[in-house]
Amino acid sequence: MTGMDDKNQPIVPVHGKKVYGIFALLFILALTAWLGTMQWKEHLTVSGIIVEGEHIVTKEEVVALAHVSLKTKMYDIDLLSIKKNIQQNHFVKNVVVTRDAPATIRISVQERTPIALLSLPGKADMLYVDEEGYVLPHVSSQAIFDLPVISGIDSLADVTVGQRTTHSDVLAALEALKTAQMVGSELYRLVSEVRIRSGHDMVLYSADTGVPIIFGRGDAARKMVKLDAYWKKFVAEQGSQDIRYIDIRFDDQVIVSSAKPADSHNIKKSS
Repeated sequence: MTGMDDKNQPIVPVHGKKVYGIFALLFILALTAWLGTMQWKEHLTVSGIIVEGEHIVTKEEVVALAHVSLKTKMYDIDLLSIKKNIQQNHFVKNVVVTRDAPATIRISVQERTPIALLSLPGKADMLYVDEEGYVLPHVSSQAIFDLPVISGIDSLADVTVGQRTTHSDVLAALEALKTAQMVGSELYRLVSEVRIRSGHDMVLYSADTGVPIIFGRGDAARKMVKLDAYWKKFVAEQGSQDIRYIDIRFDDQVIVSSAKPADSHNIKKSS
């Protein structure tokens, strides 16, 4: 019976035992590598901070807000806390913080770009505002050049630093300026001021001689395209010194009043 029992025992192939052995060896090697990596990470410390994308906010301001001390262990640092700290600056729209092994923290900043200045009643310093209507504080920065001014704001109730304004007239002015940017940088730079008038027609003023441009409200794309075409065709070469005002409120014409009566005219769109 013993002989018969031996014949019924399963035979384990020799190559199967070798496979198990190889898997066991690979597991041990992987475990050893993982433990070595964890031990290596444990001894990494911060030796430098790289800041990218900053133009208005300075590198020094970003580093100060990050609150990261050199020689801190790399993997003791809370990246989310750094992100939240830096976003306390109103000019910072978004932040990406990463560990750049072996010893660097990399901070990539996306800033809010002002599109205009806000002239507010009773305030000496103007505030900035971006294209989304987010109100920004007054700062001195070489990265911010001449911007058009939105004037005529009658109340501070809907204009708060660090928040998006809900002031309907300010939003209408921003829409006009954003549209000017889309039509072309020259047209945007042509506008030095947007005067809002408590729900009434907006008036733009040109940067060269302060020509009033009666803009009205709404339909910004059509009006800006029409203004751009008129300015390039009639004003760019002759100058604007004799123009009293330009009215672009109407669908098929540009009304121009000039100090020289012969130059006053209605320019109608050709059919």
